[in-house]
Amino acid sequence: MKGLPAEWLHQKDELYDRLRGPGENLNVLATAYSPLEQRGSGRNEPMLMTLKYGKGRIFHTTLGHENYSQKCIGFITTLQRGTEWAAIGKVTQSIPTDFPTAAKGSARQ
Repeated sequence: MKGLPAEWLHQKDELYDRLRGPGENLNVLATAYSPLEQRGSGRNEPMLMTLKYGKGRIFHTTLGHENYSQKCIGFITTLQRGTEWAAIGKVTQSIPTDFPTAAKGSARQ
């Protein structure tokens, strides 16, 4: 998450809320608000997280359910960087200059 903006817009996607499980060995990296008026939970829900499993590292994203949402530069970047972290324990990939901001989304064509 280092170097990413504190807030950024993701392309249209499903927002999974009310995730279940023990929530142990979990580090929430990013959340999104799930509005009650859209039958959501009314809470900030985890979108990006890391988990520990034995000696392993897990990066988990709830983003990217459709082809159009997988084109979001925020999704692509966080998936690539999260996968790299899980594989080698550090992130070497830079953040694209067209990464989304709080005011504007950004997607690949």
